[in-house]
Amino acid sequence: MKTKIYEYLAQNKGKELTAEEVAKAIGVEKVAVVKAQLTRLIREGKVEKTAEGRYRAK
Repeated sequence: MKTKIYEYLAQNKGKELTAEEVAKAIGVEKVAVVKAQLTRLIREGKVEKTAEGRYRAK
């Protein structure tokens, strides 16, 4: 799932998306799961958190 999230953000490079938007786009019902994976991607340096709860690929 982490790969799916990263691929979706990478395809939308430059766009700042919420965890809810990412979850809906990749077909995941539990937003908390997406948020947890986004946190891991941030730690890995692949994703950055921008304004209030928005994320984008680096």
